[in-house]
Amino acid sequence: MKELRNISPRRVCLADSMLKLIGLGLSADLITLRSLLELMKCKRILIDSYTSMWFPSLDSLIDILRKLSKHCVKVYRESLEGKAINEIIAMSREEDVCIAVAGDPLIATTHSSLIVEAFKQGVEVEVIPSTSILSIAISLSCLQAYRFGKCVTLVKPRNGIVFEYPIYVIEENRNRNLHTILLLDLDVAQGYYMTPKEAANLLVKLQERLGKRVLDYDDYLIILGAIGSEYGSIQVLKLYELIEGEERYNTPPYTLIIPAKKLHPMEEECIEMLRLRKLYFRPRISMTDIYKVIRVLSSDYE
Repeated sequence: MKELRNISPRRVCLADSMLKLIGLGLSADLITLRSLLELMKCKRILIDSYTSMWFPSLDSLIDILRKLSKHCVKVYRESLEGKAINEIIAMSREEDVCIAVAGDPLIATTHSSLIVEAFKQGVEVEVIPSTSILSIAISLSCLQAYRFGKCVTLVKPRNGIVFEYPIYVIEENRNRNLHTILLLDLDVAQGYYMTPKEAANLLVKLQERLGKRVLDYDDYLIILGAIGSEYGSIQVLKLYELIEGEERYNTPPYTLIIPAKKLHPMEEECIEMLRLRKLYFRPRISMTDIYKVIRVLSSDYE
């Protein structure tokens, strides 16, 4: 811990105040030292609580920051869109404002619009990237990274509107023999998380609705659940197994990977092994550890 006292952000000539978008990774295990340093420098911290989940919980991180006298609040969608953007930018003219986001801050399009508007109004912006479900899904999938195509979110039908776009993306990727990362719908505020089984049934209904045969019942699906948490899981099931089997998943959120039609022999062998053996990604860092690190870092800004 003593060595950490000698670590401080590099001093560069930037504006006296600015808007910062800080990636938190998916969990305490995956947050970077740079992100923690920036949180301790920031005057006002807004924790994005709707675009994704963070383990063990965003509330536990907020508690630690508040104990260290940081002005930290949890914000929801309405606080990061529309007219609220102008309020955030106005605050950024007076002091550093950090928007802390689970995962990587620019995966969600909401945060890109913040950057555009800030630039239009003459406010400087700094981005601190981090790990996201996209990078980790590729890493844990046993599939070759350069063979991934466009990713897409599978959205639950709402108010009679059926979102067909995901099937077209999967079809395009499979026609090019590419893998697809399928992010499953979630609404953190409402406590809704689409399950893998729900997703599988929806995909079948979508292709039937469109008269397509993008997926066969014998196709493999890789299921990632709660990655970054102690409940994280990686499973490989065939489509029919997912539809006909019982719900047997741990904690959300969930992500599906739909492999390409034709796999490289090494990919095929690795997926077969994943059906038989467990690939581990175990969290080792507790919030107590995070608190200790932040305490050391905070001494540089007291």
